Amino acid sequence: MTQVGKCDTCRQRKVKCDEERPKCGACRKKARPCTYSYGKASAFVVQDPNQLTKHGKSKTAPLIYSLDSSTDESTSSGSTPSDLRITTEREAENGQGIFQTLAPTSRPKLRSSKKKEAHQKRALEAYLQLLQEESALTTVRPLSPETTLIARYITMLGSETSSKQPLSILGTWIQSIPSRIGSNRMLDLAVEFLINSYDVFWDDTHSKRKLARSSKAKALRELQLVVLNSQSGPGYEVLLATKMHYAAEALMGIDTMYHAIHAFGLAELLKSGVVSNVDDEHFWNLIDNTYIDDVNEAMLAGRKSVYDNEFYLSSTYPSASGMDVLSLSASQRASMAIMHIFIQCPRLVYLIRYAIMNPEDTNALASAVSHAESLWQIDLANQVAELLEVSVTVVPEPAEPDMADIMPDILEFESVQSMILCTRYWMLQNVLCGMFDTLYRHFPTETALSLLPVPDLLRSIDVDAALQLAKSLTWAESVSHKLPLVPLRLHTPLQISIGPWHRILRGVIAASSTSLNMDISPGVKSPFEISRAVRMKTWLIDRCNRIHKQWDVSVVEEPPLLEALDSMAGERIPDWLPVRVRFEAEDGEMVMKLDYENRTGSFQERYDLVEKSPKRMQSPVTPEGRWQRENVRVQELPFRESPSASTSVGFDNSKKNACMAPSWTSTRPVDFVHSTGRNLCSTSGWWPSTSNTSTVLLDSTHKASAFSKIRRPDQGISSDITDGHPCLASSWWPQSPNTSTDSSAGTSKHVSMSPTWAGMVFEPTLTDQTEKRNACLSPAWSDSS
Repeated sequence: MTQVGKCDTCRQRKVKCDEERPKCGACRKKARPCTYSYGKASAFVVQDPNQLTKHGKSKTAPLIYSLDSSTDESTSSGSTPSDLRITTEREAENGQGIFQTLAPTSRPKLRSSKKKEAHQKRALEAYLQLLQEESALTTVRPLSPETTLIARYITMLGSETSSKQPLSILGTWIQSIPSRIGSNRMLDLAVEFLINSYDVFWDDTHSKRKLARSSKAKALRELQLVVLNSQSGPGYEVLLATKMHYAAEALMGIDTMYHAIHAFGLAELLKSGVVSNVDDEHFWNLIDNTYIDDVNEAMLAGRKSVYDNEFYLSSTYPSASGMDVLSLSASQRASMAIMHIFIQCPRLVYLIRYAIMNPEDTNALASAVSHAESLWQIDLANQVAELLEVSVTVVPEPAEPDMADIMPDILEFESVQSMILCTRYWMLQNVLCGMFDTLYRHFPTETALSLLPVPDLLRSIDVDAALQLAKSLTWAESVSHKLPLVPLRLHTPLQISIGPWHRILRGVIAASSTSLNMDISPGVKSPFEISRAVRMKTWLIDRCNRIHKQWDVSVVEEPPLLEALDSMAGERIPDWLPVRVRFEAEDGEMVMKLDYENRTGSFQERYDLVEKSPKRMQSPVTPEGRWQRENVRVQELPFRESPSASTSVGFDNSKKNACMAPSWTSTRPVDFVHSTGRNLCSTSGWWPSTSNTSTVLLDSTHKASAFSKIRRPDQGISSDITDGHPCLASSWWPQSPNTSTDSSAGTSKHVSMSPTWAGMVFEPTLTDQTEKRNACLSPAWSDSS
């Protein structure tokens, strides 16, 4: 017989139960759950007696109300058991079970305390926040110092895509640094210095600057040891470390000039082109974003570029259209062609300058024009056309409302790297047009017979390239407002683009001085073009100086800027430009020394790089805007003697120091100098010189002329030197008795007319100078090659 009072557990196990409440002995002994539900009503069934069959079954589904508290849902929409009360009760006829009559009951609603709910909500929010903090800490918890460094580096790069990353002006190699961290101590220390310098740029506090200087000392010491112990030339890791030192010093402050030291170190490391363990994916891009600084400085200083050698000239020689041996992308083809021409521009600058200083030397003029022809004959526009097509988008909106009539649209670029390459192409066009214009002005008859473009076409190319550069500034400034590195890279092209407008206005002034009617002079088109030139020149100078202010560098006034641009186009080197720049250590501190020389005298300026140089201020008193000299420590030299009031050009015919001869007869002081002696046409600064350098750096007035190896017509020309590019040599030059020709080839073998004379003539003469070694200088200076 079934025991009615058994607990559910004993009933299921089919064992005896002592029926003790609330827990039977068996369940208490074994710690089992113990409940008593047998015989209790589990549901309330509502049926309509009129809907029953003769067998007592309901014709319709009954309404069932669950009486079990563990049941969450009911099969009907009626009241829950908690809403019912018992009204009547009777036992079943068989004695098993009880029939109960239930009725709804009304109960007052339970109102929860608002204060209690708010407390529970705050407790839940605090708990969830704690979980998030613990999760975040777990995510970035470092496993090693290398992991910490990688995390800091990735944080520095930020969330920008590689195409809009401001630091990519350094090259695409910045994306590969995280994978290299931990493999080389020298590289890790350089990365740490770069990150700390980046922190200083954002928040220049004493503690962060102190930390950056401490990391710099360790990184530089390690870099010096690696270079010192290197036996097989520079490695790729050394290049990356030096490049990061360069970037870190720029972030610490461009006006300190420390970045210029590392820029020169990079040029020394890369000049041979032989580097071990290179990363094929990023190595060429590293070179492409490095060589341009040396080229700009070389043109300003009157020397050859260190990249103007057989290795780079042969590596970058552009192939004919459709004749690519290697499969090159549009950017690779364009960058190689641009570099091939650009690294030869400094050589053309000093060839033109020497021809101007020696107008009676026909060989010098032939060399200059022939070399200019060789550069122009390279179809650069065809090499760059595909890059411009895929990378540049024209947006029909003006850069500024007041310039809408001149620039009705702006340019947008696919990436930072494509912007750098396209603007470099337009800058190269301005540079070439400036040099060709110099030849036309000084040698109009001879240049008109050459293969160079006619002046009208030259002016059109010049102006169009300048406008494209101006239209690029808006996009450059939009890349990152907080880290203006992209406008900084565009700074030099913008300054170069001032040249076309300056040349137009100079032509107008020259025409007005020779003719009372400007309309009859060639090249002067309309008053709109003159007005446009004035407005564009003013606008560009203002935008360039705005970039200077962003980086806390003294602004550049118009007179020295225009003189520097003329100098980079082949005119004489201005007197205010130092002839020699040195970095030395005095009492443990870095000092920059600038030497000035001219016919009236010489003096030396000294600047302590650990102190901020005083800003240059323009004097509002004088109409020429001469600079105030208070607290600038600039020594005034005597005024030049003015033999006449004419502004004609004079030449030094002694041939002892052609580049030094002052030609203008202005009576202003000859030390017309940028107050800090730096940052005129290039943000890379001026280069220091050492006894190991292969070229003369910013030294146009050595005792031995930079052109001392030119063979004079009366000295004879060797006949075993052949012209490697006979089709590019000018055919109109008269052959002197000293030149020999090959009757079978019909081409000139005149050494000064061949564009392939690099390394054979016109090489700068080195002066043996024993420089004081400075532990703070870039270790690449110790190169013994």
